[in-house]
Order: sequence, then C-alpha cells, then structure tokens
Amino acid sequence: MLSKRLLAISEMVEKNRVAYDVGCDHGLLPCFLVRNGISPKAYASDIAEGPLAKAKENIRHQKLDGLVIPILADGLSLVPNDVETVIIAGMGVHTIISILEAANLSSFKQIICAPNKDMSILRSYLSSNHLTIGDERVVHDRFFYEIIVFNSSYHETYSEKEIKYGPINLARRDEIFMDYLKFTRDKLVKINLKAHKMEYESAINELGSLIE
Repeated sequence: MLSKRLLAISEMVEKNRVAYDVGCDHGLLPCFLVRNGISPKAYASDIAEGPLAKAKENIRHQKLDGLVIPILADGLSLVPNDVETVIIAGMGVHTIISILEAANLSSFKQIICAPNKDMSILRSYLSSNHLTIGDERVVHDRFFYEIIVFNSSYHETYSEKEIKYGPINLARRDEIFMDYLKFTRDKLVKINLKAHKMEYESAINELGSLIE
C-alpha cells in the first residue's frame, strides 16, 4: 500500500512513460506504476544494497520481473536511455539538487521531485536554470509535503512569490494548498509570540493576504 505522498506522485506520472525511481527504498512506487498500467516499464534504483534487496523481493512477489528492473546506482548515474519520467522523492532538497546537477535533464520528458522540506530552494534552482514547472501539489501525509513536476523547456525566471509558494499552486489555489498556507501562518504566529521579529511579521502578513 502506497503512502498518500507516493500515491499523489503516481497520479502525476504521465501515462505510458517509462519511469525511473531514484532512491526507490522498497520499490513500492515503480511496482505500483507498472501494476496499475501507468508505466509500461519502470526502474527501481537505490544507492544501497539493503533497500534494493527489499525492492527485488517485492518485484518477485508481485511477479513483475522484467517489467520493474532494479538498479544499484548513485542518483541518475546509470539511467537507461529509454527512461522518460524521473522520480526523486523523500530526500533532502540539496541532495535532490546535486542529483539534478549531475544529470542531462534534457533527456527526460518529465521530472517529479518531492523533497522532505524547503521546496522554495528547489524552485529557486529551477528558476535560475530556466526550467519549466508543469505541475505542483501539496499533500498532507502526517506532515505537509510538496510535489513538483518540471521539464527542461526554457522558462523565464519565476517571481519571488512564485518561488516561495509555486506558480501552479498560486494559480490553482486548491483546498489542501490553502490549508497548508493556514498551517504555515499559524505556526509562524506562535513562533512570533516569543521572537517578535520583523521577518516573521512580514511573512505572516503575506500569508494572510494570500489566504484572504
């Protein structure tokens, strides 16, 4: 059974594209993509042999040998030529950026990233490199997580507000995104009761205006 975050990622994978899951852990996501007809083939990649052994076990158990292929690799260093969608989830944002910087992103049609936190740092990287954000989603899975989909098509730099909150999120303003804004504002209000810092007050006011 997939977590809410992994399930949301699976829904953002474009159908009939070969997927490559970096840091696959137990290989649940690539198995799910193939088993549910989202991807015709998927790769389960991990840098550590332990998680990859678990992935191999799940692949065998679900009878997906030859359709979900385990790869022992660091990031995207051994990515096969037929990969169209790359997924990098559950890592720190700086680790994700280092993986992206070492790869030829133009060879992929779709890149999906879900850092554990600090999505604005990843958006800043995408903006600086003129990459195009195609979709975004906020998921509540015990904590709030952000998921972003982008590609290597050229895009003008994003605004400061878009980098903070996401251009698609701001345009769509769905219920879970608004809940995330309210949660962030309320958390800052509590912190600012003790800190009394201008930067917190400014952020609280900005969040308040977005919510209203």
